[in-house]
Amino acid sequence: MTRHGSIAALLVASACALGCGAEAAQGAGSATPAAGTPTPAAGGRASAAPDFSLKSTDDRMVHLTDYLGKNVVLIDFWSTTCNPCMAEMPYIVDLYKAKKDKGFVVLAISLDGPESLADVKRVMKDKGMIFPVLLDEETTVVSRYNPKKDMPFAVLIDRSGNIVHKKPGYTPGDEKVLAEEVEKALK
Repeated sequence: MTRHGSIAALLVASACALGCGAEAAQGAGSATPAAGTPTPAAGGRASAAPDFSLKSTDDRMVHLTDYLGKNVVLIDFWSTTCNPCMAEMPYIVDLYKAKKDKGFVVLAISLDGPESLADVKRVMKDKGMIFPVLLDEETTVVSRYNPKKDMPFAVLIDRSGNIVHKKPGYTPGDEKVLAEEVEKALK
């Protein structure tokens, strides 16, 4: 490998450690630098969350509207091949367990492609994911919420159905900010 090839490989690996774009998580292309600051929707104001329907891993259709109005919903875009997603998932599981009785719901949307889709149920079990895991095989939902396909990518929706927080990527410590945002939305 040439010196430039070694540097390029190191840069791609470093970028994926911070956050994976869908292409990087699926093993092709380059990583999208996903670490960034949390952002509310559109110019600092909350915007309405677009509805969607996706099939879950237990083969039932899940609609976002099933949860709106009475719950705070975290949509978490992730993949089994995204290392930052795997590092963040235990925190999301713990947050869900701590807040579910207050009306907090997690919808984990897997962006796994055909080559890794079979691993989703294994990872669900290994990570203790006891919330709905949805499959966005045609990338219709990720295209609306997360067009860059950053992973992980969190979208927090308040009880009124408005997006109140978005966060691409995962860096240790981000889970504290997410927990604070969830707590604010639950009040």
